Order: sequence, then structure tokens, then C-alpha cells
Amino acid sequence: MAIHFPRALLRAKSDPWNLAGVAVAGGQTELGVASLTRSDGGGFWTCSLSDVSLSGRNGIADKGRQRQRNSTLLWRAVRQICDGGVVDIVVPRNDALYNPWPDGVARKAGIDLSHDDGALFSDGAGYYQSMIDITCCGADLRATSLDISIALAGELIGGESFSIEHETRGWRLYEIATVEMTGDDTATITFNPPLREAIEDGTRLEFDRPCCLMRLTQPSSMNLAPQAWTFNRASVDFVEAPLT
Repeated sequence: MAIHFPRALLRAKSDPWNLAGVAVAGGQTELGVASLTRSDGGGFWTCSLSDVSLSGRNGIADKGRQRQRNSTLLWRAVRQICDGGVVDIVVPRNDALYNPWPDGVARKAGIDLSHDDGALFSDGAGYYQSMIDITCCGADLRATSLDISIALAGELIGGESFSIEHETRGWRLYEIATVEMTGDDTATITFNPPLREAIEDGTRLEFDRPCCLMRLTQPSSMNLAPQAWTFNRASVDFVEAPLT
């Protein structure tokens, strides 16, 4: 099972996600306009987590130093897990503001759910359960449209991101282009990149916490040079894990 990047503990100030290599430019016409051709595969995702705070917060000095120590050691541990980009890691996309949350349902309703008796685990944490419930019909490899069934979700308008945990390719990220409602709770969506793997009827689309299987762009992508008694920050660049 792939390791997930600990976004809740290592929070970035900015985290742009973009598709690279979607199209290639051909020669220019006599009007000086270059023709564009879509590249095979529909491109691949890149992500940069910038200005991740590794410093203690203002307040009690001892707690600040402890947080700096813990976050710095966590960064180092994740760096070793990634092994210079040899080992893949699941990177969550911070898309909570744009997810199709169900109307009238609190976004944190699926976080820290307790046992039947109301108790949590010994560390104070609970279970997690996704709220947005959307499934799809089966589709072939490289498909760019899906027929979906909406059991619980807000309005889809295009631009939303979702993930599918593929049997072989693991978690892969997709972004909706168009939405055509075909019924009260059914729709046809188009999206990019094309499906990384064929899927079966009833496959669940993960809208609550979209993510993608990534690797370090370069072996040095998680380099760190912390300084004692200062507000340390770090950054890391990821690229989608190869499909081969």
C-alpha cells in the first residue's frame, strides 16, 4: 500500500497542480500562428508544495521548539521514504474549497467519526468517511467521458477534480471539463487526462479528498537546510508516477 504525504501536518502555503505535456506545438503558419497537437496520454500531473512551515508557532516556547523538531523530522522521514524519487507516494490535492459538497451538510461531517458507543481511539482520533457519493459506469482505457450516478453531492459545474483508485495504476487524478445532466441524479462528464486504466461498473469517484500517485521530480526535490531558532520552510516538487 502506497504511503500518503502528510498534508495535515506539513501544510504548504501554495500548491499549484497542473497538467504538463498536454499538447505539442508544430511549425508556424504564414500568419505566425503555431499549430497545436494533443500529445499521447493527455499529459501528466505536476504539483509543487511551496513554503511548507517547519517552524514552531508563536506562543509557548517549549511547544514551538517541539513542533519544529517534529515537523523537521517528519520531513526528513518522508524524504527517506521517497528514496530520491524511486518510491511513489500519494499526494492529496488541497481542493476543499472547490469540491461539490452536499447542500446543508457540514464539510467535516465525515471526519473523526466515533465507535458505536461514542468513543474515539486512544490518541483522540476517529474514523474517516467520505461524504460525496458518486459512482460511474464502466469505461475503457483512455476514455475521456463517464456516465455517473449521484447519490449525494452538490451541483457539478465543471472544473472539479476527482480521483480513482485503479487496480494496477493506483490513485490517479482527473479534472472535469463539462457536465451534462441526463436525469435528476445522473450525468455525463468529460474530463482530462484520459483514464489511466479501464474501470468497471460501480467504480467510486473520490471527490472529498482527490489525490494522485506521484514521485519526486528530482532526487534533490526534498532537500532541506534547516537553521536553528529560525522560521524554517521547505518546498517539494512532484510529478505523476509513470504509467509503465
